[in-house]
Amino acid sequence: MHAPTNPIGAASTVDSNRLSTSRRILLVASDAVWPPISGGDLRNWQNAKALATLGDVLATSVHEPSVPAKLDDTRITTLALANAAEAATSPRLAKRQTPIDTRIPQIALSRLLAAARDFRPDTIVVEGIPLFPLLRHLRPLAPTLVLDMHNIESDLARQMMPKTGWLAGLFSKTTRHVRRMRDMELQSLRVVDKVWVCSEQDRDRLRSLSGGRAIADVIPNGVPRFDLIPEQLVDQPEMDKGKPTLLFIGHLNYPPNLEAARRLATQILPRLQAKLGGARLIIAGRSPHRSLADVAALPDVELIANPDDLAELYSRAHLAIVPLVSGGGTRLKILEAMAWGLPVVATRLAAEGLGLVDGVDIDFAETNDELATRAAALCTDPGWLQARRLRARETVTRRFGPQAISSAVRASLL
Repeated sequence: MHAPTNPIGAASTVDSNRLSTSRRILLVASDAVWPPISGGDLRNWQNAKALATLGDVLATSVHEPSVPAKLDDTRITTLALANAAEAATSPRLAKRQTPIDTRIPQIALSRLLAAARDFRPDTIVVEGIPLFPLLRHLRPLAPTLVLDMHNIESDLARQMMPKTGWLAGLFSKTTRHVRRMRDMELQSLRVVDKVWVCSEQDRDRLRSLSGGRAIADVIPNGVPRFDLIPEQLVDQPEMDKGKPTLLFIGHLNYPPNLEAARRLATQILPRLQAKLGGARLIIAGRSPHRSLADVAALPDVELIANPDDLAELYSRAHLAIVPLVSGGGTRLKILEAMAWGLPVVATRLAAEGLGLVDGVDIDFAETNDELATRAAALCTDPGWLQARRLRARETVTRRFGPQAISSAVRASLL
């Protein structure tokens, strides 16, 4: 039931006779929604599944998937718009204005327009301002055009810039990029009918950015790979003489995650070990940066590159600590950890936008000592630890599970 991911020949059009329910939704993303690899892919995939409750979904991507896999969902058809060779050699649709811009080959636009004319969508959902050049081409092709802003990119880039010191002087180019992102965001608001954001905080940021003119719908990030999580909470392993195993999962080539992982290994873990008489740390994620080599060599620290089985990691750990101080790359991992029944201790920034209650759903702390103290308190009270596990699982299932995402999407479009 799915169009081939190789865009050559017949894959540039879609058989609309196969896609004939009440609604037709075209999803346009930079990377393939299936199989989902990164946080952006996971959000696109959750949205595709939610949109499929309204009708047939054609999920297109500028680039073909890096790991092709069969998608067994007859409600969703996938279509890659350019293969790797074409992406490398085809003329670009537009010059890149910022580091986050997707490189869009001209041939990808041609195939997208052909597919859209054949599919005749009622609604088009576009993945964020990295695909800004496509908006004006897609505007005439559907009654409803939605921009899904995974982040308020100009604000996120601004947060990650050094504020003082000699490094700040090196970021004048980044300042120009922030202005360009803001300009693209404002221009996008004038083109689309609806905007989706991930949180109430991002809705407030967008309202401020637009001078109060933008009204966005909140489509929260859902629990990644929810269908792979056991329905019954799995028992945690026994602690070795009261010594817990901590877990940090994230993209390990992303500077905020690198900073958080290093802080956890070199500052927080020793403090926790002093309080409990020992503890171990697992750091896992995609593409670890070479700067983590010295961290991986530390006693009681295990670095796992590109893990195949996250379930095995969650089953080994007793809690997650997320000491993020910039960016927002781990919020999906917080939801996933909680869904597996793993209590989380984190900075408020790490869980921003999730609306979690301190001391009930999660434990918030900011300094190294505070993070270690709150983690130690959980590990030394088995009853509290188990209660937190149950609460974490219940909260994320109710507020960020598939039903919650589908309800938010339906409320926005119906």
